[in-house]
Amino acid sequence: MSANLASVYVFSAADGTLLSTWRSIQDQAVIPGIGKPIEERSEDQDPSNRPSKRQKKASPDNASDSSSAEIVTEDGPLRTRKSKKTKITESNVVNLVATSDGQSIAVVTDEDKSMLKRPCAITFTPDEKTIVCGDKYGDVYALPLHPAENDTGHVSQSGAEADEEHEAHATGSFPSASTRTVHTLRNRQALKHQLDSANKKPPPKTLAFNHHLLLGHVSLLTDVKCIAVAGEESANPPDRTYIITADRDEHIRVSRGIPQAHIIEGFCLGHKHFVSKLCVPSWNKRLLISGGGDDHLLVWDWTAGHLLHRVNLQSLVLNHINYRYASSELLDPDPIEQKTILASYNRIAVCGLYPAEVRNAVGELRRYIAVAVEGIPAVFLFSIADNGAMRQEAAIATEGNVIGITVSKNRDHIAYAIDTEHKQFSQFQLVEVDRPTPSATIGILSYSAMTGHWQHNVDLQQAIRLATRNLSSRASHVDQALGGKMRNRDSASLLYGLENLRKRGQDG
Repeated sequence: MSANLASVYVFSAADGTLLSTWRSIQDQAVIPGIGKPIEERSEDQDPSNRPSKRQKKASPDNASDSSSAEIVTEDGPLRTRKSKKTKITESNVVNLVATSDGQSIAVVTDEDKSMLKRPCAITFTPDEKTIVCGDKYGDVYALPLHPAENDTGHVSQSGAEADEEHEAHATGSFPSASTRTVHTLRNRQALKHQLDSANKKPPPKTLAFNHHLLLGHVSLLTDVKCIAVAGEESANPPDRTYIITADRDEHIRVSRGIPQAHIIEGFCLGHKHFVSKLCVPSWNKRLLISGGGDDHLLVWDWTAGHLLHRVNLQSLVLNHINYRYASSELLDPDPIEQKTILASYNRIAVCGLYPAEVRNAVGELRRYIAVAVEGIPAVFLFSIADNGAMRQEAAIATEGNVIGITVSKNRDHIAYAIDTEHKQFSQFQLVEVDRPTPSATIGILSYSAMTGHWQHNVDLQQAIRLATRNLSSRASHVDQALGGKMRNRDSASLLYGLENLRKRGQDG
């Protein structure tokens, strides 16, 4: 699965064919069909839209303001309202997670209004029947994956929500007049009405589905994991569930699972900067790898809260930058900017952390951790032992900055998303029009049992490349019908936002 702006695409991991598509446009009148392209025609071409004799015909300068788009689909034409009055809601997908059987998927958009506050992290419980969602105020909620038909929701308000509403009313616009300055009966009645309106407390927000507040942090929550481990009290003990959460304040917290999530089991304290990603390998669920704004990756025994290993990541990033410039592998090499880039990466931010497990030619298991760093065109691979010791195996160069990373169900493919708009090693500079750009938005790495190395899967990558080219062409038609609303947002803030978590005054 992959997300591109407001769409989610599902590809086959075997041959790269497109299986299904989902869009987050809320105005159903402007959702294009899968098949035919979009056509545009002005209202002046439609006789039914001609103005009557008493109406003043629009001038040529204002003709563009009164035009509307007609979207032709397999079911026939769909005409939107006038662009001046149409409010189109299109939210970019910022996070998605799927169940292990691939039957359900949970999607978070950048303007998600379904929760009380904007979700920042999302996962499933081990039984994959409940969604665990953390928001920007540090609260973690439990939501049913498949709500019941008679589920009408209930009122729920977190402490952060109540504080925000109280502050909004405390700083609201109260009238400056008082009973000492207003004397007439009519003006006093108007003043009383203004005071009553300013002091009126709005009703708490109600969600349209069942949800439960599990736990809360005192700062922005960045990642959440739900883990089930075997107990040790008896010969065949039931699994115990835990919720591991990370936040902006360098904390990793271990809480009990539902329904005892309010009980804190312990903390993993060792980060000096924000924690952005957590990783629990499936083959050893007592290990935890964490990364964020620090120079190192940290390996924990989270059940005891012990730090096992530190892996220097920043030095590997700097070595990779020097290597790429020395070997002239960049699409747009510029030696003059090399020193500036090296200085800008005196601090890093981990944006991807996933485990992979494969077998070599003789059937031995090989376990790896794939790491992506914000603004770096590479995937860093580490081998990991049973005791948590990590060793760098490779830094595989990519055509563009890696903005997302995941591992296939069988854990033998590593898929990564590529930023095609910004220059390599840059989070702000756009690629010039006359410069080469990455040829694909998705890359695939596969493990070769014969060589024992990870390498680019050219065939699978080419198949996905052809599918994404068609989707890009179709998205451009949709963008034209929407008046360019899909491309007007700042792509840098959407793709690169982890450095905003770093507190002021903190060095790399």
